[in-house]
Amino acid sequence: MIAAISLMRRQDSVSLAQFRRHWLDVHGPLVCEFPALRRYVQCHVVDSVAMNQAARSMRIDGFPILYFDNDQDRICAHRSPDMAACNVDSRQFVGAVSRIIADVSGDLRSNAGRFSLIEIWPDGASPAARPVHYHVREQGAAPSSTIAHLRVTAGAVTQTWYDSLVDLECAADIPDDSLAARFVVEEHWLA
Repeated sequence: MIAAISLMRRQDSVSLAQFRRHWLDVHGPLVCEFPALRRYVQCHVVDSVAMNQAARSMRIDGFPILYFDNDQDRICAHRSPDMAACNVDSRQFVGAVSRIIADVSGDLRSNAGRFSLIEIWPDGASPAARPVHYHVREQGAAPSSTIAHLRVTAGAVTQTWYDSLVDLECAADIPDDSLAARFVVEEHWLA
């Protein structure tokens, strides 16, 4: 399976509440129209004691993750009129974005918990074992987008799910000396 993961920062003139509402109610349904889309989840970053300074300094507000069976399906979606409509809509609320294309390995479950810990690992770091590992193949600007490119480099991305924010924070309370930027997200599965 292939994942297209975006790292999104909202526009300075858009409140966090406006960003989330537009992303869920307006932008989300547009993405759901992509041809060959297998799954789509919006990961909304939430403030939590489990986030570290590396994550806070990146100022990322969300991670949309689109799943495809293969590269041909992903390319078909990215070249579709539906993607063009998303690129136009993105100008309403997204200030900067970076896109990661990754191979997915691990236990990607459809009934995962509502909260997850997303870790962005720098180049050369050895990610700790997590339920899902996104092996980064390429990273850059979003395809055909006029949104500013968010200059964040990821060597790998990992994800771990929890049933509640309390469960996540308790698990993350264990000292972790990793180099990863640790983001706490609330998930919204749309497709």
